[in-house]
Amino acid sequence: MSNSVLFFKSPSCPVCKMVDPVFNELAGKFEGTVDAEKVDITEDIQTAIDNGVMAVPTILFLKDGAEVERFTGMVSLDVLNQAFENV
Repeated sequence: MSNSVLFFKSPSCPVCKMVDPVFNELAGKFEGTVDAEKVDITEDIQTAIDNGVMAVPTILFLKDGAEVERFTGMVSLDVLNQAFENV
């Protein structure tokens, strides 16, 4: 799939826990059109390094493998929904 979203998170991050249900809702809504994946940085630090992730939560939107949008920290459902629609 050429459109993907990577959600970088950590189990110890309280903000990640707040963003997680929002991400889950949108991943379900856009299933089949956007490949949504969660990356636990405690288990896969190399993917975070490769994508320049310096803090969690970070959500990357990729189109044809190129980054088109990035959010770090708390982000609203409306803002994420718009980004999902645009990827």
